[in-house]
Amino acid sequence: MAPPKWSVAVMCYNESGSLEAMIRRTLAVLRARGEPFEIVIIEDGSADGSREIAARLADENTEVRVHQHPTNLGIGSVLTDGYRQTRGDVTVILPADLQFAPEDLPKAMAHMIESNADVVMIRRPDRHDPPMRRIVSAFDETLVGLLFGVWQRDLHWVKLYRRSVLDRATILSTTPMVDTELLVQAHRMGAKIASIDLPHHPRTTGQSTGAKVSLLIRTFVELFRLRLRRMGRVERDSGGRAVQHQAKSHP
Repeated sequence: MAPPKWSVAVMCYNESGSLEAMIRRTLAVLRARGEPFEIVIIEDGSADGSREIAARLADENTEVRVHQHPTNLGIGSVLTDGYRQTRGDVTVILPADLQFAPEDLPKAMAHMIESNADVVMIRRPDRHDPPMRRIVSAFDETLVGLLFGVWQRDLHWVKLYRRSVLDRATILSTTPMVDTELLVQAHRMGAKIASIDLPHHPRTTGQSTGAKVSLLIRTFVELFRLRLRRMGRVERDSGGRAVQHQAKSHP
């Protein structure tokens, strides 16, 4: 079977209040385009019934499948699997909480086609997040600019990647820094990076998990480790062997 043109990976952890609406709205948007697509739900060990909802949606819709984590592995693993488990010419990872409206996705797709971009970053001019999260994001964006020369806003929000970029990238990060690692590599490949402003909607169900202090500290530590790796040092495991994981799709 030929790979789909568009792949949408949906991140899900305890999102039973919004998951079904998210998938059904995304299906309607993509079916209206008339192009081959897939939706892959990355289910991260939810305990609120999301797992069962995801399985039912996959049974009811041939375009939907589920990649199930046996336990909660965290956002880094969800992002990595979002890129690895998809097969489309273009992949986008969306949250299941509807803070990004599926109806806005065609605007980003059109922008990628019109600009002939390899990566499209979606920016939030009206970001609905707590002040502390916005402060941390601004600090993160400044550090990434200083350390890697990549000056972009909304580093950890929605992006569209062409398969040609993903197949050349290497993912070593295990935190939300997966986003930064891919973007830095795309920048160094000479990929064309475009951006578009689209609305950001307040969360109405579920609970955000991205503002934990421990995760933020781990993320910033990994940011500097990423800088060392980019300077030529090799990450090694406990046995002294080089560790490298390719960000390639799997059927």
